[in-house]
Amino acid sequence: MIDIHSHSLPGVDDGAQTMEESMAMIRAAKDQGFNSIILTPHYITNTKFESKVKENKVILNALKKAVKDAGIDLFLFLGNEVCYRVDVLDFIDQGNYITMNDSRYLLIETKSHLADLYNFEAFLFKLQLKGYTPIIAHPERYDFVQKDPNVLANLVEHGSLAQMNILSLTGAYGASAKETAEILLTHNMVHFLASDAHRPMSYEAFGQAKEMAIDLVGKEKVAKLLNENPARVLVDETIVIDDPDFYEDSKKRKWKLGNLWKK
Repeated sequence: MIDIHSHSLPGVDDGAQTMEESMAMIRAAKDQGFNSIILTPHYITNTKFESKVKENKVILNALKKAVKDAGIDLFLFLGNEVCYRVDVLDFIDQGNYITMNDSRYLLIETKSHLADLYNFEAFLFKLQLKGYTPIIAHPERYDFVQKDPNVLANLVEHGSLAQMNILSLTGAYGASAKETAEILLTHNMVHFLASDAHRPMSYEAFGQAKEMAIDLVGKEKVAKLLNENPARVLVDETIVIDDPDFYEDSKKRKWKLGNLWKK
């Protein structure tokens, strides 16, 4: 398995704070069957989570050495989890943050309460115009997706991919995130399952969550989301996806998306 979303790089965000904590996370990941991890520290402009790529690469090399010295057979790669802000696109050309293993794929998160969906759509569209493929991090946790999962279906139809935190299936992020995670997974709106690990316990609970995912969509689909698609990210290959199945539930609030994609 390949984890494309992990906060195991020490001392740069709200994940592992020390090399010892990073090593504990990596050991836990290895115990669950991971052979590769893309380290994705937060990049949030005008906050303390603005570590530069050059600095992160130095820390990554030190962590790789520690992993090798410990005899752990696991590969580490670098990326970022970039928080959407209006000005964040300006910083990609400056090299302030990095795509996943320097590929076309960029992991993007946004605010849980998103008042201006149109501008977020526009941002994703601009990323694509620059040649990047956005991967929306943990959409099941966002209020606007919980209210209407078809918001995500529309974004997927227009070129974005989605990464679900597998622990959402266990209720780790609350009942609404769990319900929404099940909907997204069973309606072809998810293209990656990942840990979003900040502590070793995130990996320790992975096995249970994986079994829940298999119960919902089967072993073959789960393998695609944990192995095949992440492997394509690492080598910068195109990911072929199934069309999303729009979710029908009158209890869900319907959001009217803008006509950005038709312009």
